[in-house]
Amino acid sequence: MRLQDIKRYIIRLYVLLQPNGYKKAMWLKRHKVFHYIGENVSYKTTLLPAEPFLVAIHDNVWLAAGVRLVTHSLTCDVFNNMDGTDMYKCQFGKIEIHSNVFVGAGATIMYNVTIGPNVIIAPGAVVTKDIPAGSVVGGVPAKIIGSFEESREKAKIFSLSINKLGGQNKIAVKDLLAYHPVKFDIDIKK
Repeated sequence: MRLQDIKRYIIRLYVLLQPNGYKKAMWLKRHKVFHYIGENVSYKTTLLPAEPFLVAIHDNVWLAAGVRLVTHSLTCDVFNNMDGTDMYKCQFGKIEIHSNVFVGAGATIMYNVTIGPNVIIAPGAVVTKDIPAGSVVGGVPAKIIGSFEESREKAKIFSLSINKLGGQNKIAVKDLLAYHPVKFDIDIKK
């Protein structure tokens, strides 16, 4: 086994086992795994792109669990097998995520995509094209479904209602239930 392969396995193991997204991002930055990682990045996903050197992540970016960064396509193998040739080459490209971006759980970002600043990507979205600054996108393929500022305002109103009731910053969702209870239809007595 080559040293390069051993290093990749160590990186994969760390990404898989480190539950803290901030610590994981700092470790990846310190070991220069990605082309660039900025400040205040949380990398919660356990998935590592095939070519992390093709990924740049700017400041204050949160990648939730299950986010997939796809840096290449192997459709060339299908085409080569169909045509009995080796003419087709692997298509690849960079992924650049600018500052103040949240990428929801299970989202996929394809190669040759730039995410502008102040963007929210909904869980499960498949991003195949550049996303302009200030957007909220969702769906397959991802389309603009709102604005960053609208989402920020909704979050502010929700948070102020909890703060008025005595809620603290950075507490677990389970603890927030005391300030903002939820009711399931199945629990409503008829």
